Amino acid sequence: MAGKSIELSDLPPEILQLMVEKCDFVTRRRLRASSTLMYQVVDSTKLYIDSVDMNFCGYSIDVSLSLEPPFRHIYNLTFVKNETGGTRMESDFRKEVLIENSDHMGAAIDWFVQMCHQKNVTIGQFYTDLSGHFPKKQLAEKLDEVLGKSEIPLKIKSIHCADYGLDSGKVMWKIAEYCDKRLLKEMEVLIEGPKSLAPHYIWVYSDFELFGKQDEIVKNLKKIQVNASFNVSVEDVLSLNASVIYLDSQNFTKDFVYKLIEKFTNRREDGSAFCIKNSQEENLDLEMIPPGFEKTDSTDEYKEYRNQLINTNHPTVYLRVSEDRVRLQIGDTKKGTFWSGYEFHSDTSDDSSSGSDSDSDANDNAPE
Repeated sequence: MAGKSIELSDLPPEILQLMVEKCDFVTRRRLRASSTLMYQVVDSTKLYIDSVDMNFCGYSIDVSLSLEPPFRHIYNLTFVKNETGGTRMESDFRKEVLIENSDHMGAAIDWFVQMCHQKNVTIGQFYTDLSGHFPKKQLAEKLDEVLGKSEIPLKIKSIHCADYGLDSGKVMWKIAEYCDKRLLKEMEVLIEGPKSLAPHYIWVYSDFELFGKQDEIVKNLKKIQVNASFNVSVEDVLSLNASVIYLDSQNFTKDFVYKLIEKFTNRREDGSAFCIKNSQEENLDLEMIPPGFEKTDSTDEYKEYRNQLINTNHPTVYLRVSEDRVRLQIGDTKKGTFWSGYEFHSDTSDDSSSGSDSDSDANDNAPE
């Protein structure tokens, strides 16, 4: 006599969750759509998405999801305006879908919310590219409308925004507004305009604002990098709690740099770092050696110093000074890494040599 067959619904919830944990992203989506039970199981099983990339480029929106091992895979989708007024959703893991009576921006955001704005989903890095002249005000309003309907915060650890033209950061701050502030710790902004639109002999500031309504978000960040010159007060920068900072402003002076060096040196947090630039006036070549530092190396382009507490476990502070920037790193662990593949370099040996010329060149070509 054959035994009684076991249905999927007969299994205990904890067993079903263990099964879902072993499934890749596409399989989870299919299970989620198969029944009410599996919808609940999938939505209660934790999912970590390594990165989400949304590229807004006019008539189409590209979305990429990258999952961590063991399901290392990138899932690509494109939302395109259809001639009939709807949206065509193309992907590399399912057949093309026509979403009628919808605009491609709304369809892409709705898909993101359904897939990623869930209680069980955590996103490592969220990238948004707005360098394609996309209507930012309309996009920010749509995000506000959709994200505001849920009481669940977005779980994003690190947010990155490539922006263009005016209203820089508007969309990024709208996304950050709905993030879990306890989880969001890193922010990078790459601004490609309006400076890129002006003649080379005219200096144009970005209208990006680091402080304002978003103070609560900024003060909670541990890593901040803005790859363009913008207007920010030295008092606001000194009030930051972040341990890794990369900023460029005409307002930065030698007096400000001395205060920031003192703040980081007194705190002496292993792995912390800053790169402060004044790319317009190039007036940061410090005339006096900061207290407690000794000179270790110099060239025509920069001078290097070190602050080392002998016979203690406190990390060493490394400092490099040039006309347009001052960079500091604490400790030899090189945790103080800036994005775009450029790592803060310093000499970690006991003598006063400062590494190879190639290392120095790479350091000088930090992201602009």
